[in-house]
Amino acid sequence: MTREEFETTLKDFEVQVKKRLPSMINTYLANKGNREYEAAFTHLVNMLQKAKKNLLKDVSKVARHEQKVRYFNTIYNMDSQLRSMGNKDAFQQHLKFRRHKVSAPVIYDIGEGPESGDLLNADDKSLLLKTAEKVAVDKEVRISVSGKKARGKAIWSLVDASGNAETGVKLVEASDEFIKEIKHTLKDEG
Repeated sequence: MTREEFETTLKDFEVQVKKRLPSMINTYLANKGNREYEAAFTHLVNMLQKAKKNLLKDVSKVARHEQKVRYFNTIYNMDSQLRSMGNKDAFQQHLKFRRHKVSAPVIYDIGEGPESGDLLNADDKSLLLKTAEKVAVDKEVRISVSGKKARGKAIWSLVDASGNAETGVKLVEASDEFIKEIKHTLKDEG
């Protein structure tokens, strides 16, 4: 492959990752279970993986420094989008939580010391918290409700008009006692 061919292939790869992949992910998630959309999404991902391998073979041979940077940035972008699909799915699930809110006191810690917040909703695998500030995605969150403790990861965080944030937390480590306490707390508050 010549430098010009590499540039053309790289531009096409960048366009596919930046423009086509996000819309395909959204379409795929919105139409989950539809074989036609799943097949189109799988085809695109396979095509991108093939292009990635094809470019990788020649990146060290013909690519200029700027092309190498663009190539690796595009791969990082593609991998990030595919990894975030799980978060988007969880985000959609948490949007359902936002419709049925209660407010129960909770103590949370994102590594800067314990802070008071509100437990807005929960199920066996995730929580919706009102936090004092936006929490970074994948940030570890330690939660305490009535002395029962759990650990989770922030999967999304949206700032509201008051400056506080609604933060979705996927539970990573939670005892049965913690789950029972949350259900009890939500039942009392509801």
